[in-house]
Amino acid sequence: MKGRPWAKFDVGMPKDGKVATLSSDGVRWAFVAIVLAAKEQDRQGGFDSLAHLKAVVSPSVADAVEELVDKGLLSVDPEGGIHVSRWSRYQIDPTAAARAKAYRERKPEVNSGEAAGYASPEIKFRDRVPRPRSSNGAPQSIASIVRKTVES
Repeated sequence: MKGRPWAKFDVGMPKDGKVATLSSDGVRWAFVAIVLAAKEQDRQGGFDSLAHLKAVVSPSVADAVEELVDKGLLSVDPEGGIHVSRWSRYQIDPTAAARAKAYRERKPEVNSGEAAGYASPEIKFRDRVPRPRSSNGAPQSIASIVRKTVES
């Protein structure tokens, strides 16, 4: 990833039912700090254990883990790992752009539109069939063309 890593937060997060009902602003900020720390982990979104999380964040932040798990903002896996719940819903995979670019380079026909049966990209705007015009010279609306087709 080029530059500094970043984390994405929904502007409505403070009003989310789980976040808004946390016991204090300190616990809310602890959640933000944990999300930021989770972004920097080798396996983004989680920590190997509670001890790992405590080693990465300050003790006051780590003290909030139990409440964050109770509210469902963090989850604990069977091996004891701690993860930010619904991580992939909000955080973008930093390798997605590179993988998409590599895919497009391997499959150029997908980008041309030919694979989906669309017209060849060589067709120019001027080569299109013009829409019928009404008596005043304005192009007819698609709805009126469909109506006439259905009526006939």
